[in-house]
Amino acid sequence: MSEMLRLRTLSLEVSSKLWRVDESREEPVLQLLGNTDVDHMGGQVALIDYAGNDYSMESEMRFVANHLSQDGAGWFGFAIRAQDLRNYEVVWFMPGAERGSTVAYLPVAHGIVPWWTEAYATQEKGTVRIPADAWFRARVDVRGSIIKVYVDGQFVFEKKLTYYLSSGRPGLYVGTATDAEFRRIVLSEL
Repeated sequence: MSEMLRLRTLSLEVSSKLWRVDESREEPVLQLLGNTDVDHMGGQVALIDYAGNDYSMESEMRFVANHLSQDGAGWFGFAIRAQDLRNYEVVWFMPGAERGSTVAYLPVAHGIVPWWTEAYATQEKGTVRIPADAWFRARVDVRGSIIKVYVDGQFVFEKKLTYYLSSGRPGLYVGTATDAEFRRIVLSEL
C-alpha cells in the first residue's frame, strides 16, 4: 500500500518551531527555513506518525540555503526508525559536497550527529548528482537492518544500519544551518 501524505492535515512531531507547511503555492510544501543555528550539531527532524517497521519513503526535496561560509554546504534528507526526536538514523543529501560524496548515512544517538568520526569519514558515500537549485526525488527502502537509497530512480547505495533500531517512525531531517523543502511525500509498506 502506497499513500501520498496530505501535508495540510499531516500530524508531525517536530524538533523545531521552524518547521511549517507553506500552502501559498500550487501544492503544499513542508519546509524548514531560517535554520541559522550553527551551534546545534544535531539537526532538526519532523517525524511522521507511522507504525510500520519496514517501509519505503519517497519525497521530492530541495536545498534552499545554508547559513555557513561554505558555498553549497547543506545536509537534508530522511530520518529513519526514529525512537524520538533525538534518536534515529539519517540518510542525508549534500549538494555542495567535496569529491562528489553527495549522499551519506549516519546513526544519531542522543541528538548527536557524529559527522567528525572516522566511521563517517571512511564510509563509502553516494556520488550521484544532487542539484543545489532544483527539486529532486529521493527514496529510502528500510527492510530489516538494511537500507537502500535511490535518487531520481537511480540506485545510490545499500547500507547496514548501525544503531540497531528494529522499529521506529520515518521522518525528514534538516542539518546544521541548512534550509530545505519537501513535497509529494509517499510512504509504502514493504
